[in-house]
Amino acid sequence: MNGIDISSYQAELNAGIVPSDFVFIKATEGTNYINPTWREQAGQVTQANKLLGFYHFASTGNPIAEADFFISVVKDYIGKAVLVLDFEAGAINAWGNVGARQFLNRVKEKTGINPMIYMSAEVTRQFNWSTISTSNALWVAQYASMSPTGYQSAPWSDGKGYGAWSSAAIHQYSSSGSLANWDGHLDLNLAYINASQWNELAGRSSATEQNNNNSNSELEDDDLMKFTYEIIDAKTNKSQGTVYFYDGNKVVALNNIDQWKIITEIYKDTTGKSMKHYKWRTDAPWYIRFLQSINQKAVEVAWK
Repeated sequence: MNGIDISSYQAELNAGIVPSDFVFIKATEGTNYINPTWREQAGQVTQANKLLGFYHFASTGNPIAEADFFISVVKDYIGKAVLVLDFEAGAINAWGNVGARQFLNRVKEKTGINPMIYMSAEVTRQFNWSTISTSNALWVAQYASMSPTGYQSAPWSDGKGYGAWSSAAIHQYSSSGSLANWDGHLDLNLAYINASQWNELAGRSSATEQNNNNSNSELEDDDLMKFTYEIIDAKTNKSQGTVYFYDGNKVVALNNIDQWKIITEIYKDTTGKSMKHYKWRTDAPWYIRFLQSINQKAVEVAWK
């Protein structure tokens, strides 16, 4: 799987439309800083049915206090997103592996979830990580160069290994990534895990997922034939701004994002699945053929 990680440096980025299977968002740093765009971009990720993760950038304060602060901010996403300790910069000397372990253990104690840990390949070999390597998955950073690049299927590594970890779950291989729908550079990552393993790292209950699957099998096909879509202008490659909802019978234009959220939340509660969202370009008029197929000449407007 391919993915990106973002922070307030990409405040204008729409995480839902930049190509990716997963997105990590910086949520917090230290015990006072909260990324002002984290919640908005998290909504973009979930609405696009992408995998979500949050990271805390370690400062030089008390590791337990920083863990508590991180949890207090992302608490609504516990069990839904992968949690990560970003261990670099000043924290390397201030905390060492002892402070990092305190942070990770505190998150586990408070949430029941083992967070991932992010660090450079060099730092994996700088300390003895054997006490956490079997419980906390590794997200490693190692770059071949600073040259612009798109996604890579086999990024370079120096072949020296990752200390106590036999392998990395995710490899960040560039900070100069270039992707559609964003003009700036991006951190690019390759995940060596699949979506199911991602959800396990996030703490999603396999029993709950199984129950949802069983419930879905009892639903009528018509109940699942619901989705949202938007129209992408072929010239600008940008959305025309309106989200439409097909309820199984007709198309309704939604007035605002809250209506979209309500509809998708109800759908997920009912079916156990995320509602599909499509983007149809004006130069491939699937949406016109779709409206013709359901014999609807005009789009209705949702409640105000």
